[in-house]
Amino acid sequence: MKTRIYFLMFGVFFSGLANAQHDFDTQGILFSNSTNNVLTLGSNTVQAQYTSATSVFEIYSPTEASYLHLKAGSNSLFISNSIQYGNFILAPTNHPFSIGVGNNVLTPQLRLQTNGNVAIGTALNPTDYKLAVGGKIIAEELKVQLQSAPWPDYVFANDYSLPSLQEVEKQIQENGHLENIPSACEVQENGIEVGEMNRLLLEKVEELTLYTINQQKQLDQQTKEMEELKALVNTLVQKNK
Repeated sequence: MKTRIYFLMFGVFFSGLANAQHDFDTQGILFSNSTNNVLTLGSNTVQAQYTSATSVFEIYSPTEASYLHLKAGSNSLFISNSIQYGNFILAPTNHPFSIGVGNNVLTPQLRLQTNGNVAIGTALNPTDYKLAVGGKIIAEELKVQLQSAPWPDYVFANDYSLPSLQEVEKQIQENGHLENIPSACEVQENGIEVGEMNRLLLEKVEELTLYTINQQKQLDQQTKEMEELKALVNTLVQKNK
């Protein structure tokens, strides 16, 4: 009954905005303005101009912060504009904070979980991930910063054990994928971690670079030997003339 009375009171306030300007408190705590259709709490003047709004409720604090507190039972929601801390929304309960569009409040489009994780387009709350998205993501740039796994510069170290091509061929024949690279079944079941996969792929690219360098050295050596043999053959032919 109290909730209905409160909404009825606000309805009366807004219904009278079009006809008159009212100051409901001698200190200007609650003020309405018919020109802007604004109901102001905390000031006897309109704090912002709303060119297209038909009715507005604003809360003003000249010094510290303005709060809007919504409470149902033990569940609370604070909306605040603070001079010191800026704008924030705080839900100090064990329930997630959800934002949705449409009539189905059980499937919100965005949900801030109580552990700080964010879910967009999904009801999942995976504990090991800060962001869960049920759908595609598009961005101009994505930066992944690995914290522990070493970047594959170790491939170019003198003590790196580069597998022979015969060992690589055996690995492929026996397992159907490169060493340290997850199989198709593993990817289908567990997905991939973008940062780790890029690290592993770069490791293979750097190994391929070493194979190419070694092969080029062999080609250069073979070319040199062939030139020497050609020179030797020409010498022998000239002697036999």
